[in-house]
Formats: sequence, C-alpha cells, structure tokens
Amino acid sequence: MADVTGTLHHDHDGKTYALRLTMGGLAKLQGRHGLDLGGLLSGKFDLPEGAEPENGSEAARPIPPFAIMLDVVAVSLEKGERMDPAEAAELADDMLTGDRGLCGAVMQAAFPGAAKAGNARAPGTGRRKR
Repeated sequence: MADVTGTLHHDHDGKTYALRLTMGGLAKLQGRHGLDLGGLLSGKFDLPEGAEPENGSEAARPIPPFAIMLDVVAVSLEKGERMDPAEAAELADDMLTGDRGLCGAVMQAAFPGAAKAGNARAPGTGRRKR
C-alpha cells in the first residue's frame, strides 16, 4: 500500500518495509541505466534473441530488465529504510523473487498519476458549443 508521500509499504518475511523512490533515486537510476531505465519507463524492452516484432510492434514478447528492476527496489529500500546499498540489494533480491510485481508497485507509488496522465487540451481549445 502506498501513502501520500509515494512510499510503498510492503510485507516480507513478517516485517513491513518502506520503499520510497524519490527524484534523487530516479536520478541515481538514470545515471546507472540511462534515461529510460533500460525500457522500464517506456515499456520498450529488448526482444528475445532471434524474435521478430509482431505487426511492426516492438512489444512482442519483451524481456524486462531484471537487473534494473532489482536496482529500483534496492534504491527505494535505501531511501525508505535508510539501508546501506549492499544490504538493500540483498533484501531487494529476496523481495522481488517473492513478489515479481514489486518493482511495478514501487514505480506506481513514485508516479501515482502516471496511468491517468496525458496531454490535456489547452484552455479554450475544446469544441465550441453551437
């Protein structure tokens, strides 16, 4: 469950952990993995070797970037639990192995309105009433 600060509270092995992915954490991840975090932000992951995109789409059977997913969880543990990086990386591995949707939940907590976001119309550019 996420709270208004963007912190995700996740239960693992009988303990609740706070995972918080802030702008500083995102900047750290972009520095390590590129602006798109290896396709994690856009959803444009690599295809399996020898696979062809279906219907001209690059979304055919994508392979998620597992190392980056682990890093997202680890960086959010570093911030949320004030853990050192090595301890956070070990715990991130255990947590993500137990719940493969955890990385996505952390990203949703960091960007709570992203699923609803889009380019809104500028004021005064809507259809005129006749």
